[in-house]
Amino acid sequence: MKNKGVIFDFNGVIVDDYPLQKEAWNKVSLQLRNREVTDEEMLKNIRGVQTKKTIRWMSKNPLSEEEVNNIAKEKDNYVKNLNSTSPLFCLNKGLDRFFDDLKTNNIPRTIATSSSLEGMQFSFDKLGLSRWFHINQIIYNDGSVKSKPAPDAYLLAAEKINLDPRVCVVFEDAVSGVRAAYAAGVRSIVAVGTDERLSELTKLPGVIKGIHNFSEVKVNELFE
Repeated sequence: MKNKGVIFDFNGVIVDDYPLQKEAWNKVSLQLRNREVTDEEMLKNIRGVQTKKTIRWMSKNPLSEEEVNNIAKEKDNYVKNLNSTSPLFCLNKGLDRFFDDLKTNNIPRTIATSSSLEGMQFSFDKLGLSRWFHINQIIYNDGSVKSKPAPDAYLLAAEKINLDPRVCVVFEDAVSGVRAAYAAGVRSIVAVGTDERLSELTKLPGVIKGIHNFSEVKVNELFE
């Protein structure tokens, strides 16, 4: 089945912000369980998962909804401050060219992320994403979409660009995200990350390729 559209995860794909995200989650982890997160936890349990779900998973003790909301808000504000000041918060290498090629070839595209609408609006402004995407087509965390690895985010994202998930290419950097895409019916998943992460991700069903950044992939390779 020929590929017709693209769905991007955001953190770790459009922006290679792994160190910033890990710093923020270390802060939460130290608060909740007196230790930092491991790279394995980031890959398998945290990346691509909604913030509140991760906080509940991480906490040693049951938390009230108010406590979870307060911790999530503190974490999001910390990330926003990091993103505002760090040079790491920028488009992944080669991605501006890749986006331009998608636009030139009229290939439908959108984003499915566990970030909030506020976070995505900040990213649109900071990164100039409106050159390539319509924010009203983005699937973000508004509390109504089941967290990855549930397929909901990718099913809704494909619907936003009027395509069957089976003809979409997905770019993902997390185990939960790859599993979500595969569960949605996607069979052309490109894993993004370091050698260590790619060694895990490329073993998962549906992954056809692993890249470190977007200088290693061309649009015509995926849409021949």
